[in-house]
Amino acid sequence: MSRITDVRTGLYRIPNETALEDATQSFDRLELITVRLEDETGKVGTGFTYTIGSGGTTIRTFIDDVCGPILLEGPTAPRALRAELAAKTTFVGREGISELARSAIDIAAWDLLGNRLDTPLYELLGGERRDVPVYETDGGWLHFDVETLARNAETAVEEGFYGFKMKVGRDHGEDEERVRVVSEVLPEGVDLLIDGNCAYTVNEARRLANRLADIDIGWFEEPLPKGDYAAYADLRGHVDVPIAAGENLYNVTQFKQILECQGVDVLQPDVARVGGITPWMAVAELAEAWGRPASPHYVEPIHVHLAVCYDTVPYVEHHSTVLDRVVRDPLTVSDGTFSPPNAPGHGIEFDGLEAFAVRE
Repeated sequence: MSRITDVRTGLYRIPNETALEDATQSFDRLELITVRLEDETGKVGTGFTYTIGSGGTTIRTFIDDVCGPILLEGPTAPRALRAELAAKTTFVGREGISELARSAIDIAAWDLLGNRLDTPLYELLGGERRDVPVYETDGGWLHFDVETLARNAETAVEEGFYGFKMKVGRDHGEDEERVRVVSEVLPEGVDLLIDGNCAYTVNEARRLANRLADIDIGWFEEPLPKGDYAAYADLRGHVDVPIAAGENLYNVTQFKQILECQGVDVLQPDVARVGGITPWMAVAELAEAWGRPASPHYVEPIHVHLAVCYDTVPYVEHHSTVLDRVVRDPLTVSDGTFSPPNAPGHGIEFDGLEAFAVRE
């Protein structure tokens, strides 16, 4: 059995071109925490997770001080590695910092396996290479005025995107105006998605949904505070628009709980936050069992590999403009779709990261 012989980490702060604003926060940089695993044959796998500006030092320290000693001389097989790591680190939690760290490690382990076998990630996981529909997020931030928002939606249509997601979370009158303007731009067949970023109470979300009841909205994403599954179930029982959530769920159990509460229509696991590729697939299979779509949040260079393995993934999100700045061959949208690369592993090769390195 192949063994891990070296573990290295990196921390990088990559500035946005402009601060991005949603209903609960504004952020002007991406923190990238990387993990590099090497086995005794010299094969390497790279993984990563991220924050939106702070906390990366703590995640990196957790990997270096807690996870690294466990990984050394341990198995490279992703499931065996994750099981051993989880068993020895549960005392520090199963969400947040610890799960972000385990996400980076799990992604690195799968990349290492792909590089050892000279096989693309999607093929390792049983998928068949095909085009994956994409929806646009980058044009829908809350800081855009309504005219810019409409132009961005028009551009998304011209570029063939299958959907356009916009932020809401101001007063209901302004939210309604902005949604109606975008809805008039989007033709039949291009989904309109709205994202509340956890800004509303149940009553506030119900009022907004009712004001928009005559508009065909693909989903209302994260309207309520994180983790309040009963509130999600309450809202879902009183509105017709599908409810989406998942970027702030950190393990398979939490996805199971929100499904059992009847609180969600669309699951949105994030491979860099839910623990990596291994638990992401478990969430996708849970979604299949419940007859629900799983539409991943962010990190499209990994998610495009995962999407082709499941018929229940309607599309992936185009969101990685900051990450693209430090990737040698970023994914390109063609007629509103992505295709997974044929390179071994996940195929992501970072370039220019050292200019943003944090040395602490």
